[in-house]
Amino acid sequence: MSASEEELVGHSYTRARKHPLVIGKLPGAGRLPGGPYTITQIVTMVVVFAALTLTQSLWAHFGVGNVVIMIAFPWGLARVLRYARIDGRDPARALRSLLVYTSTPADGRLAGRPQHTPRPRLVRGHCTVRILAPSSAAPVPQKAPAARAATLPASAQPARRPQPVPAAAAVSTLADRPHVAPRTQLEELLASLDARRSAQ
Repeated sequence: MSASEEELVGHSYTRARKHPLVIGKLPGAGRLPGGPYTITQIVTMVVVFAALTLTQSLWAHFGVGNVVIMIAFPWGLARVLRYARIDGRDPARALRSLLVYTSTPADGRLAGRPQHTPRPRLVRGHCTVRILAPSSAAPVPQKAPAARAATLPASAQPARRPQPVPAAAAVSTLADRPHVAPRTQLEELLASLDARRSAQ
């Protein structure tokens, strides 16, 4: 096997580094039976035991079996939670992640504060056109059309309509015209420098 075909193996230690906090010993240095327990398991046992105690009038009709239920049910539920995993996490952490996700603003946070992107709004512009009234001065006498056309400069004279050109003549003029590529700014700069040198 060549170096280019070498098989690459990746290892992930995220789960080992995020080992949950557990409680396995009593304050008197004794071990908890069935432990160690995570914080989620201990909270579950306490909450379920308190709920069973408050609702004894609804379910406590088994005599001595009531004590067994009050001990076995919270412990069994906590035992199940040890092996329950949602996306690799215990249910309490998964629920916390879900609550954080749902409470996060849609646009995220900036410096700890919710970030709100303003909605796009239509901007309308106004344009005012003022038409000046004709002056009340005496009208200027108009010259004859031929004389007026003669006095106007060539750029101000009205454009004449182009006469139709036969197709054969148009093709021949296009063929006779040499093809000149447009010059770039660099070429124009070099041409101006050459013109200056020749002028000197």
